Amino acid sequence: MSHTIFKITLFLSALALSAFGKVNIDVYMMSKCPDAVRGMKDLAAVYYDNLSNVDLRFNYIGDLNETSTYGVTCMHGDYEASINECFGNIQQLCVQEKLGTDAALQYVLCEDRDIKRIGTYSKFVECLHTSTIAKWMSVARCTVSDEGKKLLQKNVADTKSKGMKTSLTFTLNGKQRCIFDSGHWVAPEDGCPGGGSVPDFSKSIQDELSN
Repeated sequence: MSHTIFKITLFLSALALSAFGKVNIDVYMMSKCPDAVRGMKDLAAVYYDNLSNVDLRFNYIGDLNETSTYGVTCMHGDYEASINECFGNIQQLCVQEKLGTDAALQYVLCEDRDIKRIGTYSKFVECLHTSTIAKWMSVARCTVSDEGKKLLQKNVADTKSKGMKTSLTFTLNGKQRCIFDSGHWVAPEDGCPGGGSVPDFSKSIQDELSN
């Protein structure tokens, strides 16, 4: 009995150490933003290169607006296209909320292959892969209910409170790490301390872990 308890204690200690040691990657973006699409290719590589050491969360940039369809004004395209972007943000948030990080990242990368269709039902169905019908329905209900709207409104308010304005920006443990803007990672002096490449980002994660 004592040997079993000892093994359980070791296992729980390892889990606690793993959770404590993870670096939080927060991505701030707009779902239909070309810079977000390009930047996420690099961040996906960073995530998978450091899979056991990071948590990743998506956050969305917009303006709260009580008169708009989803309570938020989104930025890309004409009136109809901007509504689609808000719905695209909601879809991605609902996947993240219901299925977790890995599923959310896979979903976002799938949508990014056809940016014009982000925020449509057809792309949602094409990209949403779950292990059960119940999970699929849980995400789908979230996207078309007040739950999805509230997720977006709260998320956008949190993003605004942190002063994040440029899609795509990401932070490590709450500290700004880099901005992807106008087709490239910006220079160190413009908001990308430590360099703007996948190896540079991975090094920053390792530095965070050693602190």
